[in-house]
Amino acid sequence: MARTNLHTLANSLLEGLSNAADGTAFEGRLREISTEAGLNSVRSAEAVKLLEETGRIEVIQRGRRGRNTMITITSTEPLTIEDAEARLPSRGGKRTGRINYDDIGGAVVDRLLALARDDGLRTAQVEAFAAASEQQSRRVEELEAAVEGATQRETELRIKLRTAEEALKRAEENLRRALGGDRPSGAPRTPIEDDDARAVLDILRSGHD
Repeated sequence: MARTNLHTLANSLLEGLSNAADGTAFEGRLREISTEAGLNSVRSAEAVKLLEETGRIEVIQRGRRGRNTMITITSTEPLTIEDAEARLPSRGGKRTGRINYDDIGGAVVDRLLALARDDGLRTAQVEAFAAASEQQSRRVEELEAAVEGATQRETELRIKLRTAEEALKRAEENLRRALGGDRPSGAPRTPIEDDDARAVLDILRSGHD
């Protein structure tokens, strides 16, 4: 049965409700009234909805879990086919729905692209940070190696300086003995064994000559 015939079924249901009502109040089994009016459960629900939307009835309580349906009849004016067609989904509404889906799809794509750009930016930032960290690590290693080399050279210089100081001290002692600073009067001169001291002594003697 075409949906445009729903107004006829709704009028039959409205008439049945009006006949079974106590004044304007109906309380009872809606299924029985619908069956007598020739409506199955689906068409009955559609007819009740149409009657509500057009202001013919007001559902106070729906018949569920053994309860009676309670309906107030606000008007018994018959419905027209225009009343039923006015509440059918329009084609313009369907087109609007498709446009809305397109908008949603476009928004999803835009969001995915934005997330991809953000992810690419974060990846580039992480790579740049990793490269900078690696460069800093290499620089630290180079500085540590340079400090270690400088420390080693300093140690070697200290050793050489200490050796030179000890050699100078020995040369001074030998020179002092050679010049007789510590030799008793009349004691024979001790031969000079240190080469540095002997060289200094030769220079001094050549000056006296």
